[in-house]
Amino acid sequence: MNNEMNDKLFLTGRAHYGEAFWKAMRGNDAAYTDLAGAKHNLTNTYLLPESTATKYSAALKEHDLFRRIGTVMNATKNDSTIWISDNEFQPEWVPEHGTIPTTVDSNFPKKDVVAHKLAIITALETDFISDLGFDLEQYLVGQFSKRFGRAEENAFVNGTGVDQPHGVLTDAETGVTVSGNIGFDDVLALYFSVDKQYRTGGAWLMNDETALKLKTLKDQNGQYLWNQNSDTVLGKPVHISEFMPTDGKPIAFGDFSYYTIIDRIPLSVRTLYEKFALEQKTGYLGVEHLDGMLIRPEAVKVLTITA
Repeated sequence: MNNEMNDKLFLTGRAHYGEAFWKAMRGNDAAYTDLAGAKHNLTNTYLLPESTATKYSAALKEHDLFRRIGTVMNATKNDSTIWISDNEFQPEWVPEHGTIPTTVDSNFPKKDVVAHKLAIITALETDFISDLGFDLEQYLVGQFSKRFGRAEENAFVNGTGVDQPHGVLTDAETGVTVSGNIGFDDVLALYFSVDKQYRTGGAWLMNDETALKLKTLKDQNGQYLWNQNSDTVLGKPVHISEFMPTDGKPIAFGDFSYYTIIDRIPLSVRTLYEKFALEQKTGYLGVEHLDGMLIRPEAVKVLTITA
């Protein structure tokens, strides 16, 4: 993390910053002077107080599946690279006082990290804001976490990599190609198309409509594919995302911990007045900068349906 962002985040933990932030959110423009040290200059927005940011992160996980099943990391430098350092080297048995072998992989693959901007404006009636009994923090955390969470999850599934993260369906390899309806054997083939090291922590990803279809599939002995007691398929958990397609690539299977979310700049906010003045509302602009990618495409395989 660079020193400039360190300084900004340190400031958000100070009590006077939190007090000034919520005064500014309630319409006290003079309070912005005390927030200048944590200002994002490109968007003129301000980082959340540390305690609010903690609440927001927890709420965001409730609305974004990938923040629960993926790997989240911070990379706040202007230009960053993810080095993929896991390899196939194994420890070796060494006699006492023997030489410990050195294993060095000089060809680690790397992934470039981008700061894609995700932004939204929400508005609230001025009467609520002027009421000191109204929990403005709870309102903004709830509104932003729900809206950003849904937008993030959609991108983490379907993102093209152009002005948005790479979605898992974009990066994942094809494990099985099916023409027509999905059958029991197709799901079984997708499962075994994933290497054993990724099957160990594997899970399924699909939408509700696809899940309903899988619940009706049986093997040749009449046994259901879907375990109704544990809600698992072939012993692996099923994650439901409304953003998974019904056609094209309706099922993904593998280890989703290899999908990495890179938070570049945390959520920052500022008020907007003129835009909503005639409606007697105050607007709140929220901005995130982040990226996402499947750092090992072979870790997740998709079932592809062709026409």
